[in-house]
Amino acid sequence: MSRGSDRWVRASSLVDCAATLAGKAPWFRATNAQVPQYARAWREERARAQSASGPLWVVCGDSAAQGVGAGSYDAGYVGQLREWLQERDRCAWRVINLSRSGARTREVIEDQLPLLTGLPPADLVTAVVGGNDVLHTPLARWYVDIEALVEAVPAGSVVATVSRGLWERKARRGNARLLTSAARRGLPVADLWAHTGPPYRGNYADGFHPNAAGYRQWTAALIDALAVFDEQARPAERPLRSAGPARADTSLPPPPPSTQD
Repeated sequence: MSRGSDRWVRASSLVDCAATLAGKAPWFRATNAQVPQYARAWREERARAQSASGPLWVVCGDSAAQGVGAGSYDAGYVGQLREWLQERDRCAWRVINLSRSGARTREVIEDQLPLLTGLPPADLVTAVVGGNDVLHTPLARWYVDIEALVEAVPAGSVVATVSRGLWERKARRGNARLLTSAARRGLPVADLWAHTGPPYRGNYADGFHPNAAGYRQWTAALIDALAVFDEQARPAERPLRSAGPARADTSLPPPPPSTQD
């Protein structure tokens, strides 16, 4: 066995060990318990959003979009960005969250994005996914899925790079493919890679899922992507309705209260 193959085997074994520990270590038990709770909360939020009025954000993605790791379902990047949008636009934003914990890029394409056809027109669509692909999807397959995702999302949708901290060599390659594909189609990119990295202490709930503080880095990346796209797009092409001033404060809201982080 070559030295490179040996490193691969050791890395794969580490992932298997992490998966085993995920159900046993206290910090993983806490985040695992959040998965059904947060999914139920977002289903209830979806019902409210479909009967309400106001600008609509449709969220696609994985456990990060569900807010897993934060102290409440709306303390992740989705809840934080919604608060920023509402402060910017001076109106309430509805959120329909189609994400699922454990989802990979292919699931977003095949299971989540098709649901857009049954929803009211969205003012914003985000597809932030890839962390599970870093762990489980072969790189060649991930390349195909990244390019398919970029083609499948509606015009003006926000896609994202993968954050730092896990199998970074593979993540960099996937990120490079996404940046190239998104630029070709003119999509805004939330560059999570550029907004995350060491020091990691204090930003993670279990070593994989961010806590509310860690999600603030993701929120900042999304705000930057929206700001750049909003400045570059002609008014008729902008995906966001703005009831506020044309150039609003882009500072983050204060951290949400949390009893777990």
